[in-house]
Amino acid sequence: MKRLCLMRHAKSDWSDPSKDDFSRPLNARGSTAADFMADFIARSPYVPDAVLCSTARRANETFLPLSRKLPKEVPVIHRDELYHAMPDVMLEEIHKAPASAETLLVVAHNPGLVLLAMALAEDPDEELAVKVAHGVPTGGFIVFEFDVGSWKEIEEGAGRVIFFGRPRDLMAAAKKH
Repeated sequence: MKRLCLMRHAKSDWSDPSKDDFSRPLNARGSTAADFMADFIARSPYVPDAVLCSTARRANETFLPLSRKLPKEVPVIHRDELYHAMPDVMLEEIHKAPASAETLLVVAHNPGLVLLAMALAEDPDEELAVKVAHGVPTGGFIVFEFDVGSWKEIEEGAGRVIFFGRPRDLMAAAKKH
């Protein structure tokens, strides 16, 4: 059994139009969401034992708070290929994930991330898969389970969505408790 976690980078800062897209940092709301999601993931059953992260600044800033909570031995692989990648490229990168990893986190960008999530869903009409299909907001986090022994076996239509969370919804739920 392999678990694949997909996370879209948090909200980025558009205040400086001279910054190129790749170099845009997170804005204040994005930083807050990244910190919250790091705490949420670190306390969840979905803690990654390997990470693939886009090299774009906003993706790295999204992952940074979680990186501080993971054991030092968790491999973190930064890949230029994940910057605005389409599903086929993302899947190629997932196939190269460390064999020892049981739970892999991929931090990347839309539209490729939501397209990959929709393609991986075993049952696109299942309630969580439908939520994913309606969009993955910034900071969104999706978890799939695959009944496979190797990352190379991950394929379209073979993943069961077991969790989908939006930072805004998870923050609201946390405030109630």
